[in-house]
Amino acid sequence: MDTIYKLMIVDDHDMVRQGLEAIIKTSGELEILCTADRGAKAIKIIEELEIKPDLILLDIFMPEMNGMVTAVKIKEMYPEIKILMLSMEISSEYIKTAFQNKIEGYIPKNADIEVLLAAIIKICQGETYYDEKVKDYIFKYYVGDEETSVPKIQNLSEREVQVLKLIANGITNKAIGEKLFISPKTAEAHRNNILKKLNLKSTADLVQFAIAKNITEIPRDMFGED
Repeated sequence: MDTIYKLMIVDDHDMVRQGLEAIIKTSGELEILCTADRGAKAIKIIEELEIKPDLILLDIFMPEMNGMVTAVKIKEMYPEIKILMLSMEISSEYIKTAFQNKIEGYIPKNADIEVLLAAIIKICQGETYYDEKVKDYIFKYYVGDEETSVPKIQNLSEREVQVLKLIANGITNKAIGEKLFISPKTAEAHRNNILKKLNLKSTADLVQFAIAKNITEIPRDMFGED
């Protein structure tokens, strides 16, 4: 049986919630678990749910507790719940906050229906999704304007770039070792060296860096016919 992902919609406008529900119902892979019109209410509902949502569609601009504050609180309480931020405004401060708190997606409310559905499913499957304008900001955030603040891809060896691409595609140390004909221990050493050279702290940071630098694609000939 195909996986059905359970969603929660949080938006203070009835029409927006109803519109999102109608869109989601067109997908055979998604179902609405619950909705809320306020951030605090959403958190209370999640606490009471026996089965938690796989993903929350969360509006940023809401009264009382804005969506970004709500997202951060939810991530602290339930890090396994994925979040897709929706906003009419691409705000650098909100993007930075979302990025720093491992929010999985950020797209404008006026995105095409196909784009929205694709983003939801992609995130539910363990990936991230950012609108092109958001990606531009992420790139600037990582690269920066001052030379001293730049984590450079040029600092990495060719082997480390290969490892980074594999990490960005969710491949484990064991699988990396098999593909590159090295031991899992060596693969882990490469991972740690990459983190150190790029001044990053986690695998999630490496994935975000790879997305920002557009180096996630693995060439077919990198590992032969494997």
